[in-house]
Formats: sequence, structure tokens, C-alpha cells
Amino acid sequence: MAIFSHMAPVPPGFKPKWRDFLEEHVALYRRMPEELTLCVEELVPWFIKKVTWKWEPWVGPKPDEEMAKVCVSFLACLLIVNRSKKDLEHFHTFVFHPASLKDDDGETWAGWANSRGYIEQSWPSTLRGMQDGEDNYCTTIHEFVHMIDYRDRSFESVPHFDSSSAIREYRAFLKSEYKDLCKAWEKVSGCAAIRKYATSDKAEFLTCATESFFENSERLKFLRPQVYSWMQRIYKMDPHQWADRHQWAERVSLGELKNIRNYQWEQWDFKTTWDSKKNLTELLWPEGVPAKDYPWRARIERESREAAERATREKKEKEERERKEREAEEKRLEKEERERREEAERKWRERYLLNNRTVIVEYPNGTPQLKYKLVDGHREGLMQRWDEQGNLREETEYSRGRKQGMITYYYPDGQKEMVGFYILDERAGLWRGWHEDGTKSFQSRYRDGQLHQWKQYRHDGTDQTYSRAKNRFGR
Repeated sequence: MAIFSHMAPVPPGFKPKWRDFLEEHVALYRRMPEELTLCVEELVPWFIKKVTWKWEPWVGPKPDEEMAKVCVSFLACLLIVNRSKKDLEHFHTFVFHPASLKDDDGETWAGWANSRGYIEQSWPSTLRGMQDGEDNYCTTIHEFVHMIDYRDRSFESVPHFDSSSAIREYRAFLKSEYKDLCKAWEKVSGCAAIRKYATSDKAEFLTCATESFFENSERLKFLRPQVYSWMQRIYKMDPHQWADRHQWAERVSLGELKNIRNYQWEQWDFKTTWDSKKNLTELLWPEGVPAKDYPWRARIERESREAAERATREKKEKEERERKEREAEEKRLEKEERERREEAERKWRERYLLNNRTVIVEYPNGTPQLKYKLVDGHREGLMQRWDEQGNLREETEYSRGRKQGMITYYYPDGQKEMVGFYILDERAGLWRGWHEDGTKSFQSRYRDGQLHQWKQYRHDGTDQTYSRAKNRFGR
């Protein structure tokens, strides 16, 4: 099989060797126009970095992991290149399997997509679907269309549209078209445009129609023009035009490109006047004649020597620059991996502390701020609070996440500021407060959570009684 390549510049983050992977293994890549491949290539590095790639225990020869990531990423990005990255924002994990997947019922599958954001696929089915671009079957496209369908938390072959009117139009079309498709397959002749698996469930209509749209666009456009028109509207492209372009203007192969460049170099080297100048110089510059008598020859030698030194210097600078870039990239990847592990550990700790743990919250300086115990996700027992200087400021008793029992506030020097009681988050009984010098500040009584009496004390010991009053500790 010939390998075709374009000579366009490589997008940032996209490695040149990735084009070799795509040319060899992805049939759609060889059919696509150059301007579209460049747009998709720009998305591939973002997608590879975004996804967590996993490999199940492997039996037999394992494929090139980098190649597998690039090919799968390209097909996924092809679906959203003219739509939005939001279509795959919820997707986060891709798992490769060495063989077909089996469900709990023992049934085998080429792959499946989960609404929680991960896809699992058999590598043989994945590779076969990518390499054959005309059989209306591509596992990768199929599962990622499911993932696009999950964007709006639905599973009904209805992708995201920007307007509600478009959604209504598509739902009406889908209802009639799906019914017609099922009837067509009930006939002996069947339907040649979309494979029969689309009739198994309405959720599979969009996936199978998308496969036909990219891999057999001419037949789909002829037999089911309405389906093709909606696919154009959804993906904002026309694969039917790719075939025409590919038929008359194939891109240059890597081997052919190399041969062309070598031939051009040989032609230039053959036509150059350098050899004639050299021979002429040997005739005009006899042995033993000082170079100063032939300054143009000395200039040529000097320029040649300087060019060689400059090439050597540039090569060393390039190697040094590439080494520094590799080191920076390795450090960046190491930092990202460390941050990812730290974030995962932090989330794990947060989840772990939700149940049956003593929670200690600290200030940035390391001093404790809060301390309490969780039982079945609820606060239980004594809760303590400190300020940033490490002074105890509050003690509150809890039961099943609700205030139940004594509550005490303290001044920074340890003197009691206020003492009261709670019953099921409601204030109850006698509440007392003190000034910083230890003299009484107030005294209040609560019934059924309501303040009934308030007595305030001045520093001289005199008091004043209020009814249903409010202070900074009241409601």
C-alpha cells in the first residue's frame, strides 16, 4: 500500500513522525484534503495530553503505544474539528484491550463507551477499522460518536445543536428515518447505505450513520440524501468531495518526495560551475605561487572554511538547543505527573476523610484551625476551633451533624466569653457571658429556640433586663 504525505508545515506540538503513523494506519487520513488534516493535526497534541491512556495486560506482540494514541486521537479530533472541544470535555480515559471485550452475559464486543467519560476498545478491531476506510465500520469513530451523544447527558442519537429549533427538526427527522431504516432492513434486499447494527437500537443510529458518512459517503449521499445532509450539518464537512480530490490529485509519497529532492540536488550539483572554477584555478595557479597573488582563490577557500566552521557551530548549537528542549520537556512532564499524583492523592484523602475520621483543618502557617470527628459523614462529639495564634476560641458538642449540648466561647487569654446549650440546633436553657476581666456580661434564657429573657451587666455590676432582645450571639 502506497503511503501519501503532504509537505505542509507541522503544527505546534505535532511530531513529524506522527504523519507517518497516520499515513500508514488511517485510511481516512490519506483521503482528506490538506487544509483539513492540518486543522485536525492541531488538535491531536491537546487530545493526547488531555486523555489518560491505559493498557490492559497484553498477550502477544504489543503495538507501538505512541502510534496507537496518535491514530485514535486523530479520528476523535476529526469528529469535533468543525464543532467544539466541549463535545469531548467529559471524556477522560481510553483503555486498550488485546482482544475482544466480554460483558457480564458473556457476549463479546469490539468496544464500548461509558457515560462517565471512558472508552474501552479491542486493539485488533481498532486497527482493522482504521486501516479499512470503506467497510462502514470503524470502532473508534463509533465509540467517540457515543461519547459526543453523552455530552447533553442523553443517549438517543441526538448530538448537541446550538439552537432548540435544530434539535426539534432533527428529532422529527430521526423518528421517521429510523422507522424507515428498520423497514428497509426487514426486506430481503436490506439497506446498503448503513449497516444493519443501526436497527438494533435508536442510540446506534447516529454512530452507524457517521461511519457511513466518512467511509462510504458516495453511497450514503445517493441512497439516503437526507441522512447525508444532516451529517453534513452536524459535522460541518463534506467527505464526498474528498474522493473526487483524491481521485485526480494524490499527494506525494514520502519515498517519492525524497527521490525528488535527491534528484533536484544532483541536478544542481551537476550544473554548478564549481568544478569548472576549480579546474580553471588549478591551471591558473601554478605550484609555488603565493596565495596573495590570487586573492579570489584565497577568498573562495576562506569562505569554504568559514562555511564549514559555521555549519559545525550551528550543528552543535542545534544539538545543545534540542538537548535543553528535551530536558525542559522531561521536567514539564515530570512536574505534570507529580501534580497529577498529588491532586489524585488530595482527592483520595478528601473522600477518605468523609467517613469515620478525625478531621483537622490547619491554617497556612501550620497551626490547627478546626478539629472534629466524622461518623457516617456527620460531625459527632466535641468540635474545637482555634485562631491563627493557636488560642482555643470555641468548643461545641455535636450529635449526628447537629449542635447538641454545651457550647463555649473563649477569649484569646483562655477566659470564658460565653457558655450556652443547644438541643437539635436550637438554643435552650440558660446562656451566660463574661467580660474580659471576668465580670458578668449578660445572662439569657431560651425556650423552644426563642429568646425569652435577656439581662445585661455593666462593668460596675449593675444590670438591665430586656425581653426578646438580640445581641451578637442572638438571632
